Amino acid sequence: MASSSQIPLAQLQPVFKEIVENIFNRWTALRLAVEHGMGGPLGLNTAIEIINYITCYCTENKRVDAYDLREVMEEIMDQEFETICEDESVKEISELLIKYLNLLRDNKEEQVRLELARMGPCEIWIKSGNRIKMQAMDDSSGTDDDNDDDDMDQDMDMEPTAAPAATRSAMNPTPSTQGSTTEFLEEDVDPGWTQVRGRRRR
Repeated sequence: MASSSQIPLAQLQPVFKEIVENIFNRWTALRLAVEHGMGGPLGLNTAIEIINYITCYCTENKRVDAYDLREVMEEIMDQEFETICEDESVKEISELLIKYLNLLRDNKEEQVRLELARMGPCEIWIKSGNRIKMQAMDDSSGTDDDNDDDDMDQDMDMEPTAAPAATRSAMNPTPSTQGSTTEFLEEDVDPGWTQVRGRRRR
């Protein structure tokens, strides 16, 4: 007995926010950006704000597709975390979120919850008051002579490597992702991590 009429987007906001939180907490690229101080000492707060922004963006605009969402997310990662994801995780996440948004609009919340459950549990690290363990950039050269006074949560002025200005990190959720509807990319977490000096947020 599926309803032929779609649920208004504004009504979906609380449920969709849960989905965005679930997906973003599995997103390794975002976590690495926060842990490496790419968003400054308030990177965790920025991640929380991004979840709220993406939720509103998807539920307050009548027409949103995966391509639009991908562009928005890429711009956010560039401006807020000086990070470019080369691993296709932004594309994967945007397609997944739009798919779930459309399912919710078609009154198929149960199907969405089943698919998320199949991914297995994940650590909810994007939450207010959480303490993030900041990691130094694993840079073999240049760490001694740069600003070494304070801890890593200050601007880590590490020299970027000669690799292209991009960050390689997969959307790497908890191990039990067998049977999920998307194929999550699995790869080592830290290799290829490169600081990007791009547009600085205001």
